[in-house]
Amino acid sequence: MRKYNVKISAKANESLRKREAVVRKQRSILAIAVIFVVALGILLGSSMKTLASSEKDVSSYHKYYESIRVESGDTLWTIADEYIDGFNLSKTDYIAEVCQINQISEDEIHAGDYIVVPYYSQDVK
Repeated sequence: MRKYNVKISAKANESLRKREAVVRKQRSILAIAVIFVVALGILLGSSMKTLASSEKDVSSYHKYYESIRVESGDTLWTIADEYIDGFNLSKTDYIAEVCQINQISEDEIHAGDYIVVPYYSQDVK
């Protein structure tokens, strides 16, 4: 513990002790806050890495095309859900590619139509 100056008043020494206690408390709070922020950063960083690694990397897969029959109730969005499931692909980009391949617009599919859709596989065919 700090030794206080005996040449100043007791009241001044008491004020210095109180100030020292406040500073100690502030440092403790700051240390806890820093530890919390670091722990939170580590937790978020590892969960983001886990999330990113759970999506399949398209570059390690082979791209193929398949002709499918449009069933009643199908939309390009539901078809995209089925064929890009688990891949890190944008549905909008996938649908744009399907429209380009088939030379259609997004609302031009009907039950019974056949369209070509891209899909990904690790198998070499």
